[in-house]
Amino acid sequence: MELMNAIPVLNEIRHSLEALRERGETRTINIYNFPMTNDDAQFLDEALGRGPVQVRYDGRECTFWQETDVSGVWWGEYRNADGRIVLRTIEIAEFPPLAKAQVEDMGDGIQRIDELIAAQSNEVRRALPVLGAAAD
Repeated sequence: MELMNAIPVLNEIRHSLEALRERGETRTINIYNFPMTNDDAQFLDEALGRGPVQVRYDGRECTFWQETDVSGVWWGEYRNADGRIVLRTIEIAEFPPLAKAQVEDMGDGIQRIDELIAAQSNEVRRALPVLGAAAD
């Protein structure tokens, strides 16, 4: 197996994982920033393995994360609207940051729930029948 950059990437992952554990710092490594041979990719895939958790985000673009066998290390794959892979990453985080609920989206959710509550409050409500009461 002829490796070009797999060991430096693995070393970067190791130091980033230590920073996550000790200081809570997350890190995203853009794999496209490193020239990789097929042997490098195979080595990293085998070294990191695949864990049981997968996260898929289907929006205008599709993003997919796969947990590795190394806790705190995730494979990331980002596709454009045409389904073409535009970015591959290794993310060192407890959970991929972009997969978490975003503050802006929570604000939209609050507004939507407020509108639903207001709409229901304006509806005329029928009294519920009393169970077990004799019918008139």
